[in-house]
Amino acid sequence: MSPTVGRQPSHILERVPRVVNPFGLRPFAPGMCGNAGMALTAVSLFPIRLIVLIVAVLIAGALAVLATIGADGSKPLNAARRLLLHPIQWLARVALWCLGYWRIPVTRPNAVQGVKTPRVLVSAPHYSLIDVFFWTYYEMPMTLSHHGVASIPIVGRIARAMETIFVDRRTAEARAEAANTIKRRCLEPGWPRLLVFPEGTVTNGSALIQFRPGAFAVGEAVQPVLLRYGTRPLDVSGAVRGYEVFLYAMLQPANSLSVEFLSPAVPSQAELSDPRLFAGNVRAAMAAALGVPCTNHSYEDAWLAAVAHEGGREVAQTFEVKSLAPLLQLDADGLVELLRRFHRLDSNGSGRLEYEEFVDALDLAGAAPGYARRLFRLFDTDESGSLSFAELTQGLAVLSPNCEPLDRLKLAFITCDLDAEGGVTLSSLRRVVAYAAERQRASTGRAPIDAERLEAAFAASDRDGDRALDFNEFCSLVEANAELLGIASEMARGRLEGSALSRFVEEAREMKEVRRSRSKQQMRSDKGGNGKAAAGGYMRLEGKAAAGG
Repeated sequence: MSPTVGRQPSHILERVPRVVNPFGLRPFAPGMCGNAGMALTAVSLFPIRLIVLIVAVLIAGALAVLATIGADGSKPLNAARRLLLHPIQWLARVALWCLGYWRIPVTRPNAVQGVKTPRVLVSAPHYSLIDVFFWTYYEMPMTLSHHGVASIPIVGRIARAMETIFVDRRTAEARAEAANTIKRRCLEPGWPRLLVFPEGTVTNGSALIQFRPGAFAVGEAVQPVLLRYGTRPLDVSGAVRGYEVFLYAMLQPANSLSVEFLSPAVPSQAELSDPRLFAGNVRAAMAAALGVPCTNHSYEDAWLAAVAHEGGREVAQTFEVKSLAPLLQLDADGLVELLRRFHRLDSNGSGRLEYEEFVDALDLAGAAPGYARRLFRLFDTDESGSLSFAELTQGLAVLSPNCEPLDRLKLAFITCDLDAEGGVTLSSLRRVVAYAAERQRASTGRAPIDAERLEAAFAASDRDGDRALDFNEFCSLVEANAELLGIASEMARGRLEGSALSRFVEEAREMKEVRRSRSKQQMRSDKGGNGKAAAGGYMRLEGKAAAGG
């Protein structure tokens, strides 16, 4: 227990790896020239674009109705019905023109001898709804989509006409049925090619997040396709979200999109037996071609991202849920609720906690100012003067039993420095031991350490004789008297666990156990034959993210 430390404790160890934030919203700042272009477009092209777009969507909806009257959804559409749908491809191109995409260059590799045209198109990154317009124009494929899309007026009818596979991810039965449908349609003749956005949600394109393995389980080659949108004048991947993207796109004189088909990915024997391996390898190849990293963000991270942007806020998601949640022994539900608490504490909406907000969060208004300030610096791992959500979570983790030993030492030092003067005095130590003595005498009948031993230990550790232990000296004291660390840690927890935020974390842990127990009961019920699976809390995001493989 002799770490290499300084005279004062630094911030706690950074236990959550920092990664690229694939859900961050880039600010939309068109500048003077951009604003002038938007103003000119608003009084010239925009009215025409809006009218033409509405008409194109209505015509497409009418054609979809005609093409699907009396159709059997379990079988491919016949040639006559497909002929009725063919104009939808060109209507999609008209819609792209309305959105400012005058020209869309598409590059394709040379054909690979012996490899037939793949039945599955894998498109990434998935930026926005504009992706769907392009693919409807270019390929008219069948796709995967959230089951709620089927009930959207006009859009739902067009999706059914395109033979979309609707997925209700709330039940295991529905997910298994969708997987079987994917495999069956990809192997049966007569169906269109299948398009998947394997990330399962929209991102800003700065990284490729985890690919869902469903479409990679077909057992055949897949066709990776890269979408590259220009960031000037409009960055559709980050500046806006949802339907706003159409408004901003129509207000631009011109936007840019280029598409690149990579060589088909043919699965090896190992990949045939492990669809996740196949998905991971395809993702790595696509990321290399894009020049972006891969991250392990999943659907839970996408759900957290939706909460991070609630109320127009922006919380930097430079972490992954699977790395952050275990620090506080929380599940994704608990972490999301903690983020909502973070929003409420962030009174100025900056996406970070300033010192005053931190003091309110941990009820430190009555503590010595020096103690609160030094505790804040302990949590502030990037030394920015404010706390991110990840930093607050890492800081609260020092109260948990699985805290890093060095972090326990740092918190104990700050706690024992009762005068908050940057050093632990003998007087402060006596008060800390007295605090523990009152709690222990009731159970053991004796104090944890007698006064003479404490004084001798202090004198032996005070190497510079200044009657105050710096962090190095304090570590030596604790190494020789291990019970002092337990005493200080208990006192630190006592100081912080009384705060509303710490109580919430404890309640969230309890709710996690309740959810886990219910899930086990549901699984036992499923085995009994009712065919239903427990719906995870992260499914609440459905409808905000596109369905992936």
